Amino acid sequence: MKFEEKKKVLRNCSFLSGLHDSILASLADHSSILDLEAQTPILTKGEDGSNMFFIASGRVKVHDDDVVLAYLGVGDVFGEMAVLDSGVRSASVTTEKRTRLLCLEREDLWHVIAQSPDSLRTIIASVLQRERDIVKDVTTRTAQLQAYEKELEIGRRIQADFLPEYIPEVENWEIASFFEAAREVSGDFFDVFEFGPDGYIALVIGDVCDKGVGAALFMTLFRSLIRATCQLGALNHQIASKASSEDHIRQILQTSIDSTNRYIATTHSKSSMFASVFFGVLETDSGKMIYINAGHESPVIFKRKGDPVILERTGGVLGLFDFARYNIAATKLEKDDLLFSYTDGVNEAKNEAGEQFSDWRILQAGASGWSDVQGLLDNVLSQIKEFRGRAAQSDDITMLAIACLGKSRDKAKSLV
Repeated sequence: MKFEEKKKVLRNCSFLSGLHDSILASLADHSSILDLEAQTPILTKGEDGSNMFFIASGRVKVHDDDVVLAYLGVGDVFGEMAVLDSGVRSASVTTEKRTRLLCLEREDLWHVIAQSPDSLRTIIASVLQRERDIVKDVTTRTAQLQAYEKELEIGRRIQADFLPEYIPEVENWEIASFFEAAREVSGDFFDVFEFGPDGYIALVIGDVCDKGVGAALFMTLFRSLIRATCQLGALNHQIASKASSEDHIRQILQTSIDSTNRYIATTHSKSSMFASVFFGVLETDSGKMIYINAGHESPVIFKRKGDPVILERTGGVLGLFDFARYNIAATKLEKDDLLFSYTDGVNEAKNEAGEQFSDWRILQAGASGWSDVQGLLDNVLSQIKEFRGRAAQSDDITMLAIACLGKSRDKAKSLV
């Protein structure tokens, strides 16, 4: 690069705008040229800063580890703050593509400026103007963030409306739930509702992949589809026949899961969103329950006496493959049995060392004793928080439990 080209690069830099031509010439004379390939580290955060750089061609990114703070191109300067205050680098800089730079050392800059007090005033004015621009940018970004936060709060309230407003009260049964989002909105969901013939309760708990707004949108879709198809199936059955039967209830469960999976997998295939879901239908008179576990964490039946029973998965997650098939399984809740279901924010909760809470700690919490359903949820949550310590909540936490308080009364109808 010729001397005049160096002067042109410096003249085009807003940081040096207003300097006399002779000062620019002196700076150009003291500068050196660097030609760098793409992805070449130039500055590292925390290191001493003894030089500054002017971009003649190419582009660089300013970043803090993997977080990109800015992209700079022709006419921009970087490294100047550490040079001016003899401090350390506040961020790292890496080339995005082949880049040519002019490099100016701290001692050379001060040597040239010392010859002209007006030059120092010009540079101070440039620095102050950049600070004003930064303040203006931060103010604008803050206003935008406040608007986003307001929108997220509205979204959180809307999403809350998709969760049960109340849990049905059922004679001889106790039901409790817990829900805590890791962010403003959640991908977890649960539902409890009565449907079809008297004495049937639907228990649903699910977890949409990913987090944030996208997962929250699909959470509402999964939850709504499951409830709507289930209730529609029950209504059609009531219209067709007033008598309930095992086959009809099984058909409602199967159709609800199959149709939800098919709709997501075909209509929203490009999104690649899916959910793990446990969906059980409980006959409250007998304690018998049929269920489909679509790739979800295995619920546990805690017993007052005897080992816990783990309900294994009966199929894969919902929403990936329209041809997926889901088997129906069955179990029975006896007096004093408690069915505990949860999302992976429970067993995968992490402590400061990155260790997970794990399934065996859940079993341990259930075996350590509980007075009622809410007592078990409180016990599990307390142990999670103790295990997590000062580590932040990394995922949504949802728990749903139901316990049989009275004697089961076997009737002619049977789901098992």
